[in-house]
Amino acid sequence: MVYCANQLRSPGQTMSQHLSDVLNACERMGKLNVRGEELRARLSQASPEALRKALYRQQRAGRVVRLSRGSDHWLIVPLQYAAAGSPPLEAWLDPYLRKTLGTPYYVGLLSAAETYGASPYAVMVTQVMVENKRRPVAVGRHKLVFHTCSRIEAMPTRWHESADGRFKVSTPELTVLDLIQRENVLGGMSRVREVLRALWSHCTPQGLTQALDAVHSVPVAQRLGALLMLDEQTALVAPLSDWLQEKPTRLIALEGSLPRGNERTDNIHADFKVWMPPQQGANT
Repeated sequence: MVYCANQLRSPGQTMSQHLSDVLNACERMGKLNVRGEELRARLSQASPEALRKALYRQQRAGRVVRLSRGSDHWLIVPLQYAAAGSPPLEAWLDPYLRKTLGTPYYVGLLSAAETYGASPYAVMVTQVMVENKRRPVAVGRHKLVFHTCSRIEAMPTRWHESADGRFKVSTPELTVLDLIQRENVLGGMSRVREVLRALWSHCTPQGLTQALDAVHSVPVAQRLGALLMLDEQTALVAPLSDWLQEKPTRLIALEGSLPRGNERTDNIHADFKVWMPPQQGANT
């Protein structure tokens, strides 16, 4: 464990001053994520109650923020981020989820699309995929909303990096599949299609095959095929068709449920067995 500061103590110093010294030293070193055990080690002469009260005062002053109840993970807030209440996500998301909580994760859905410059909408929350259900977390102006994903460690991801740090994000191809699979919580397929049109250029045949193998959902692959044909993304249709070969398919709707009656026989994309609602502009 690396500690952040020399102890600068004199009889006249208060507990808050001792803590402030440690926080200032950490920030000078570029270390914004600190854990309770580190602070207790650096301030070993302080009682647990005195340290708790000092942290509360620093929190009230906006100097630190606790990332979640019980995590014992504190985030130092540099002055330039005081108005936002926390530094950018790159500075703390990965240390918090992967190291403090030990939770596999990746930033996904519209938030992932935004990292690729492919979201025409202002994303008000950060959508994070995790293995088990978690409550939303607010850190300053940032709000994390969690979605569950089984076999999350098998999903293809990459690092999104900035000068402030980095976090894991779904590959463009996995982002596409996740958006299609969860269109009902994202505003519907029409909204998803707007995002997909900006994502296609980031996708590769090899990356698509890798994502399909990881997600392994035939209905999602069928819907993807119909959408690729609509947007004339022929370079990505071939690997998708190869992946679907010899896999059992059934007639499905592009979104929602199949209609009843004669309407069900119209607007069917025969290659991928997908019924296309008229408003999606498909007569295939």
